[in-house]
Formats: sequence, structure tokens, C-alpha cells
Amino acid sequence: MAGKGLPQGCGLLVVGHGTADRVGETETRTLVGHISDACQGGAVELGFLEVIGPSVGESLRRLCARGVDRVVAAPLLLFTAGHARRDLPEALAAAVAEERIPVVQAAALGHHPELVRLSRRRREETRRALTPLDPSEEALVFVGRGASDPAAATQLITFLEATRACGADCRPGEPAAICGRGFAPAACASLPIPLGPGRGGVGFVAAARPTIEEALEEIVDPSRPGIVPRRVLVQPHLLFRGRVEEQVREAVDRARARHPAIEWVVVPRLGAEPDVARAVVARALETLEKVEG
Repeated sequence: MAGKGLPQGCGLLVVGHGTADRVGETETRTLVGHISDACQGGAVELGFLEVIGPSVGESLRRLCARGVDRVVAAPLLLFTAGHARRDLPEALAAAVAEERIPVVQAAALGHHPELVRLSRRRREETRRALTPLDPSEEALVFVGRGASDPAAATQLITFLEATRACGADCRPGEPAAICGRGFAPAACASLPIPLGPGRGGVGFVAAARPTIEEALEEIVDPSRPGIVPRRVLVQPHLLFRGRVEEQVREAVDRARARHPAIEWVVVPRLGAEPDVARAVVARALETLEKVEG
């Protein structure tokens, strides 16, 4: 779908979560600029679910004023959880009741290949800037925002599996469980992940376990199998800067204070990259193809 613009008469409503962080807001708007470029001149508007404007309803009205006859709403959401299943559909339903225009909702970004490659690239860029270590001495903690929906934890683990399964970062023959002891859903505990010689784990900032604090402690626990790491990479799976990323960095600072002999490194967020824009447009076009054929 690369290089395809929006069909004639169709508008794209990009829906962000909303943030009080000015950098995060700027990143969101920058990303929408990339999305507009990828849409090759199609009608694109940005709306937010909460905190800041314009709202979803306001942005839908802007699209209608631009003469579109139908709209696809593309959420800037990494996984399918509460916002994608409840908040966005409710906001769209309220807006459609006023504007009377057909609107379909695209899927969350999920495990789109553009995001998988970008996530792996962020990790590899970070590694290249550090002193080389034996792989067995380096651990990875992959951190999600967290959600009460059990599927969110499974989606994060599956995404990590996808980033591990491509290129040199995948080290076959060393399968391991990546879940914290007794915390993750049962379906995750048996998920085979080619983690390589080093330890690996996942953690969540809110609403799910293991918490990031638990994950950081377990990754350096000497009673766990394997070598206690000399370095821990902590990779937040986030699009933009905001309070969640601050919480990740605060947790890493506390872990660093408890374990000063270990090198703690935070991998940069995904950010407003053209890769993300291509994934957003691809999700929108996939939805339109299903609906319109």
C-alpha cells in the first residue's frame, strides 16, 4: 500500500490520545504532517480524545467543510484496548450524530511491520552508541503503558517477539519465557521468545503486572537463571513524550540508585517518524479496502 493516497472524496481523521506535554503535542502534530504527506494531498485532520483540542467532533466538522463524503478514523494507538474499543467509538458516534457522514474506524497500529522495524532500530541505535558487551551480559526490559484489558499484555509480548524475530537481533536456539514470575497472563507464560543469551522481561507502567518496578527488580535478581546483567536496556513502547515516559525514567532512576553497579539505559521512544505515518495510512487503507472493496 506504500505510495497510495486516499480515495477521492474520502477524508482521514487522525485521532490522538491527547497530552498536556507540549513536546508530546508537537510530536503528534509533526506526525500528522508526515501522514498528510503520505496521503498525497488528501484531506487530513487531527482530533484528540481528551486533554487538548481540537476534539474528534471538531475535526470531523473540518473534514466535512472540506467537502469529503466519507471518513476513515485512524487512531494513534499502539494496541487495541479501552481507547480503541470504547472511547474512540463513542466519540465517533457522537460526532456522526451531528454531521451525518459515513465514518469507519481503522485498527490500532498493533504489530504493523513499519513499527516492528522502527522499534528494533531504536534498540540497535542505542546499542551502537554504547560500549560493546557480551550479549549474555545485557538484558532487555520492554515496557508498555498498561491497560486493564488482559489482551494488552499479550499484544505487548507478541510485539516484542516480532522485533526479536527479525535480523541480527534474533538469536535462535535460546528460547525463554519473558514474563515476570506469577504476574503475566497464563497465555503469555508459555509464549516462546527467542531472547538470546541475555535476560529479557516486560513491565507495565499502570493497570497491569508485572509493574515496571517489579520487572526491573526481577531482571537483576541473582536467583533467576542466567547471568546477572552488567547492562539493562529499558525500552518504553510509546509513540510520544508524556507522563508515561517520565514514569519510566523515574523508575529506571530508582533502579539505578538501588543497583549502581549495573548500567541502566533507556531506549528512545518511537517518535514522530515517517515510519509511523506510513503505518497509520496503511491501517486506514486496509480498512477502506475491506469496506469498499
